[in-house]
Amino acid sequence: MRKLTEVLSNPRYWSGLRRGIAPTIEHKLALQGLNVRTVLDVGANSGQFSLLARTLYPGATIYAFEPLQRPAERFRALFAHQANVHLFQVGIGEALGDTKMFVANDHHASSSILKAHKQSQIFGSRETGEETVRIGRLNDFLPLDRICPPCLLKIDVQGYELQAVNGCREALPLVDYLYVECCYVELYARQALAHEIIARLRQFGFALRGTFNQYYDPEEGPVVADFLFQSLRSMTSVHKM
Repeated sequence: MRKLTEVLSNPRYWSGLRRGIAPTIEHKLALQGLNVRTVLDVGANSGQFSLLARTLYPGATIYAFEPLQRPAERFRALFAHQANVHLFQVGIGEALGDTKMFVANDHHASSSILKAHKQSQIFGSRETGEETVRIGRLNDFLPLDRICPPCLLKIDVQGYELQAVNGCREALPLVDYLYVECCYVELYARQALAHEIIARLRQFGFALRGTFNQYYDPEEGPVVADFLFQSLRSMTSVHKM
């Protein structure tokens, strides 16, 4: 009810509501107050996160990446008249090419390049088909000189986080904040778990700043959460000010 009340009371969200797209208000606590000029929304779906980012950072430019046709169309319709929001209908991975994506029944929110494992058991979603999508490294699609710091990179790709992080490696020196959904259990086959993502980002010079929105399953225990990282470069520059 609190989420619904906040969404209804803010006119910035009404364009989304008219299209059945609600902002991801649950991320507001983690991200409000950050100084952000560029948002990289990897796994944009229909624009739920970008809708929140546009409200939190009204002066920022948003570059969103969503490979599936249906949510990409909904995203384009939502931001059709927003000059500072740009969508690339692609996924982010380690190499340029085409791949199959398993499409889920829950409005594509659980769709993944990886085969579902415990995702269906815990959350009840199921695969209903496949779609061939284009993937590549972030800089295959977006020239890096368009990224103006401070930059927030969000990754929500249903088990494909490690591959997406690796696919962003050329852009990571320009990223100040990184917000990633990570799992403690294998929701998708052969996915990297939270400790592996944390270790990889440490190699890239990012420190864990906070954990948010943890989901707990009675049988599995902690399942998934959102992790906020900050670049050591950014931390150092702040301390010198």
